[in-house]
Amino acid sequence: MILREGSYLQERYEILNLIGSGGMSEVYRAVDHRLNRSVAIKVLKKEFSSDAEFVRKFNMEAQAAASLNHPKIVNIYDVIDEEDLHCIVMELIDGATLKEYIRQKGKLDVREAIGMTIQIAQGIGAAHSRRIIHRDVKPQNMILSRDGKVKVADFGIARAVTSQTMSAQAIGSVHYISPEQAKGEYTDERSDIYSLGITLFEMLTGKLPFTGDNAVAVALAHVEQPMTPPSTYNPDVPAALDQIVLKCTEKMPEDRYQNVDDLIRDLKLVLDAPEGENVVLPGSEKAMSSTRVIKHSELARIRRGAERHREALEKRKAAVEKRREENKEKKKDGADGVDSRLNSMIKVVAVIMAIAVAGAILYFLLMFSGMLGGNTAGSGSSEESGESSSALSDKEVYMPYVIGLSEAEAEKKLKEGNLTMTISDRDYSDQFAEGLVMSQSPDPGEVVEKYSKVSVVLSLGPEQTDISQLDLVGMSYEDAADTLSDYGISAARAEDYSDTYGTGMVMSFAPARAKKGDTVTLTVSLGPKPAAVTVPDLRGKTQADADALLASAGLKTGKVSTEPSDTVAAGTVTAQGTDPGASVDSGSAVDYTVSSGTAETEAASTDYQVEPIGGDPNARYVASINNTYELSNMIGPGSGNTSVTVMIRLRQDVSGQAVYTTLMEPRTVTGDTIIPVRFKAIEGAYGVDTGYVEIVDCSTNQVLQSYEVQFFKVQ
Repeated sequence: MILREGSYLQERYEILNLIGSGGMSEVYRAVDHRLNRSVAIKVLKKEFSSDAEFVRKFNMEAQAAASLNHPKIVNIYDVIDEEDLHCIVMELIDGATLKEYIRQKGKLDVREAIGMTIQIAQGIGAAHSRRIIHRDVKPQNMILSRDGKVKVADFGIARAVTSQTMSAQAIGSVHYISPEQAKGEYTDERSDIYSLGITLFEMLTGKLPFTGDNAVAVALAHVEQPMTPPSTYNPDVPAALDQIVLKCTEKMPEDRYQNVDDLIRDLKLVLDAPEGENVVLPGSEKAMSSTRVIKHSELARIRRGAERHREALEKRKAAVEKRREENKEKKKDGADGVDSRLNSMIKVVAVIMAIAVAGAILYFLLMFSGMLGGNTAGSGSSEESGESSSALSDKEVYMPYVIGLSEAEAEKKLKEGNLTMTISDRDYSDQFAEGLVMSQSPDPGEVVEKYSKVSVVLSLGPEQTDISQLDLVGMSYEDAADTLSDYGISAARAEDYSDTYGTGMVMSFAPARAKKGDTVTLTVSLGPKPAAVTVPDLRGKTQADADALLASAGLKTGKVSTEPSDTVAAGTVTAQGTDPGASVDSGSAVDYTVSSGTAETEAASTDYQVEPIGGDPNARYVASINNTYELSNMIGPGSGNTSVTVMIRLRQDVSGQAVYTTLMEPRTVTGDTIIPVRFKAIEGAYGVDTGYVEIVDCSTNQVLQSYEVQFFKVQ
């Protein structure tokens, strides 16, 4: 179900914009006006809301996820189930996914990767304690908040595990899927541990352990191919951490960690070691004796192999003894010379026979390929053709080779041989271009009756993917590019403004169909287009008033310059770079010029620093401040959901007139921001030893905080 911007749910949740889309649902950014906080709302898509089974799964997901309460798991606040509207209201995390973080850094530091894995394992372990399996553990579902913490998101396919659950659909991103998920078998906590091991591998190496031309190939690799130790790609990975990754990703669930607590224990052992070296993990080969308990199945295979080996050795021994006895008898009869000549004759005959066989094979290959013309009647004398000319009757011909020819060329060649072509099928092929014959029946070289029908299959060219079936719209660019990569298709990025899709989300694509090796252009949202605003008239205003006017209009202060004026008082705006009344994009910068007083004053001053007669021209007056200001003290509860535009300026009284100098340009911040008020060298007006550093609310021009500073004369 697509919700409109500005609409309300239950007269409580205001919809702001779409920020993501998945296979079953769409996610919107919203505001909970009852509790005054930002939330994410996950809504079941319209095409599924009338399907009772999908609704049941969706509600089961909501109930399972809502029962979890852990600092490492994204919280569920509310569940809405009204007629055809099915929603989950959840915590909105302002941050990046672990996938995006890995892409940005290439690979993570070993200690950082271990720390993040421990946090993820703690969140997953909390769910496992409630018998809830995630089934889609991957970096895309791990959110890094701005304070560096990791939270597990989207228990979207998790289902409460009961004793009756004997199998589960193979669900999850194919690059992180466990072997049992890929085979559609029973999944439990150990499936999440496998996917977490793949995620840890990617953190350490910046690579995925298994790739392929398509999703099926990748899934099969998880089932069949051995896991590569991460130290192969990153030599900084210690041996003990290699063991942990390999144990997490064992093909058989019983060979993996059986719970995340054991995994966390081993990760902490490596984390506590200075370099992660010489760590002996409980249960590892270094910790165990050289004697290992062998499974019955392994023992049976070993016994069968040993028995076959013993039988082969006995046969070889018997053959050697037999040859020895024969040689002894031959020596007694004085037949060594005869045997030698006989062996030489046998070798010569063998060579002659090999040449004859090779010649015959070559002859038939050439004949079947049409290079010898099929040896039809009249091609030579009976002595030259031997039995070949008599192999075909007047009603028979050899089947020509038409594979690789176009439809018209194949039909012409078959007509010349008194044969009729029929198209039996058309199919995709990576080997043959569209319209070429990719197979034929009967096969080339066969003897067939004249006027027979020849069935051919024409190529449709390389198989194309219907991009519209991949649900790319609403995904992040990175996830959409990953999805295309699974089909061997590259992604190119274009950007445009959108009022519907959140910043960074895919809003359209082109072309609609593509084949392996093609490139699809993904148009990514830049968010809503900045509104056009009108530039205010700054002339005649003080610098502080000009900055406040620009901020209230949604504009920024640009370059501020000074010029002398005989008619305009010092500190007053005389001109501006963008004409008053002009229409510009919100957020644009506007330059302006401030009067520095009369020309006589300007000649002896810089930025209102008036040097008295007899003063030192190399001297300056400088002050410093080191402080912070908490906006929440002014805004109060709920400050994190409020924004305010503030600036920092210096105010001094020069010759009885207030003169302002901007120390921090206007910027918009949330109400819970702690503003640093730290300036090492504030240069003030010459001869003025006091001033005030002011924090100003640009929307009201109200001074929120003022700090008195002392200026000192320096050379």
